[in-house]
Order: sequence, then C-alpha cells, then structure tokens
Amino acid sequence: MKSFVVALILIASVFTFVILNSFYTISAIDEMLALSENLPKTAEDFHRNRDTAAPVVAQLSTFWDQKFPFIVFMSGYGNIDRCDAAIRTLAVHFQNGNTSDYLVALSEFRDGLKRLRILEGWHPESIF
Repeated sequence: MKSFVVALILIASVFTFVILNSFYTISAIDEMLALSENLPKTAEDFHRNRDTAAPVVAQLSTFWDQKFPFIVFMSGYGNIDRCDAAIRTLAVHFQNGNTSDYLVALSEFRDGLKRLRILEGWHPESIF
C-alpha cells in the first residue's frame, strides 16, 4: 500500500510540474509576443522608430535568453531552434539597419512563438 501511495504522490508531482511549467511557458510566450508588438512592422516604421525600438529589441533578446531554459522543458527543439535563430537574426539585422532581413526575422520569430504557444496550450491541436 505504501508503494501505491508513493506512486500516486510521484504521479501527482509530475502532473503538477507539467501543468505549472505549461502555464509559465505560455505566460512567457504571451509576454514576448506583446513585446514584439512594439517593434516596427514595416520599412517606414523601421526607419522612423528605430531609436525607440532599440531598447525593445534588447529587452526581447534578453527576455528570450532568460526564459529559454524553462521553455526547453516542454517544447520541441524544432520550434525552439527556429525562435532562437530568428531572435538572433532579428537583433543583428536591427543593429545593422538591414530592414528587409529584420522584417523577415521578426515575422519568423512571431510565427515561431505562436506555434510554441499552440503546442503548449491545452487544445486538440497541441495533442495530435
């Protein structure tokens, strides 16, 4: 009977960890998506708002680096690698003033985050 109770406690602990980490990951992804909303989305915006967007790019990159170890627990490496490469590319092209490649990287990063969010959520698409 003791081993049954211990097994139940272990299973409950694992489920609790998975659920809490999922909620934490979803909230981190939502925060990154909200931050990325403040970045320029067109070439005109890029040139007009480049100075005000620079701190947001740095903050987004730092935030990704801080949350990366927690996101890795639950998500597939394909989408994580895609987001990781996109945020690095986004930052470099932003610093270099390369508008077209920056916009592509921003789109890839946001799309990768949206896919990660779908995979982390509790709905049929994340299971099948």
